[in-house]
Amino acid sequence: MSHKFFISHYSKDKSIAELFSNALRRITLEQISPWFSSDTTGGQGLQPGDIWFNQILTKITQSKAVVSLLTPNSIDRPWIYFESGIGQALPDCEIIPVCIGVKRDSILPPLGLYQCYQLNDYRSVVEFFSKLLTLFGIKFDEEMSRVVIEKLVADISQISFEKEEKKDENKDSIEKLIESFKSHIDKRFLEVLEKPTYQIVGDNLNLKIDEGGKNKKSEIEPSYSVTFDVDFEDFKNDSLYIDIRPSDTFQTVTNTLFFMLSNYVKPFRYLEEWVIIEKDTNMHVIIREVGEMIPATSIFKPDTKWKIIKLENPYSALDSSERIRG
Repeated sequence: MSHKFFISHYSKDKSIAELFSNALRRITLEQISPWFSSDTTGGQGLQPGDIWFNQILTKITQSKAVVSLLTPNSIDRPWIYFESGIGQALPDCEIIPVCIGVKRDSILPPLGLYQCYQLNDYRSVVEFFSKLLTLFGIKFDEEMSRVVIEKLVADISQISFEKEEKKDENKDSIEKLIESFKSHIDKRFLEVLEKPTYQIVGDNLNLKIDEGGKNKKSEIEPSYSVTFDVDFEDFKNDSLYIDIRPSDTFQTVTNTLFFMLSNYVKPFRYLEEWVIIEKDTNMHVIIREVGEMIPATSIFKPDTKWKIIKLENPYSALDSSERIRG
């Protein structure tokens, strides 16, 4: 039996939808059949003669999940929110946003109220696949899926997005207003809304809150996103985003970054082939043997900015001495 779910995406993000779909098919041995409108393989996607609106409605209503691909191309596109809204109105459909090239905390409501996953963060991808496969009653085996996930993360991390040349000032003001509003909403209220239940009553859409579930512990660790700019020759993507969790160590972060950079650096070569630098202070993160003992949250704090550079030669203690003494 092939389970179906819907990938909501912007047409410019077709390559991301294809990478994601192919990885999922391999991991599940074709047990899950993703559908997205721009798919041109094997007669999938919208076909000539299709009434596209009816076809999309049909596919969403047949799906157990709608995965929304949020990128710099799509994050402001109302159609993504419209398709996700159709899925949310269905009683047995789960909405799962995934981010590529944008920080999770930059996603505005309503999709910003859901648990979002970074598609270029290995750990986040593992959590995402685990949730999705559990939804379809399929066992997820991380070890068997590791090679596929590592390749997906490396490929996704190299995707670049065109920067907007001109930004609408009115739109920017609206976004700032919404962000200001969001920052004043009680955190607990957002957690309650994270998985809302809707009920259609007459012409009204009512929100039902499960009071019995408000004390349940979330299975996902609270986290925040941090930006890493990559200064590698031929690296297509300017910035990478990873999630920092309370349980992370410095070693966890470098391991996560390695999966994104695996086409450019060899394993276990931090401080030999590459190094992380804080952009504002030019502080080089010189840690090796005690990396597993140092909490990532004490280094990669919210709103800090980092860059990753290639080293011409392995790091030497004299490098720090010369830089600090000036």
